[in-house]
Amino acid sequence: MNLIYAYAPTASLIFFFVIFLLAAFYAYRPSAKHTHEANGRIPLMEDRRDR
Repeated sequence: MNLIYAYAPTASLIFFFVIFLLAAFYAYRPSAKHTHEANGRIPLMEDRRDR
């Protein structure tokens, strides 16, 4: 059990760093540009339910 406690900080740091890298890669991949541009225009679009 002491072995788990000894390596827990390092293992969790590596785990969360890998998750961060995957999230950054997912957000900045080239094919996501269209999605981000479309989502960025949402506040500027007219609400069609008001008509």
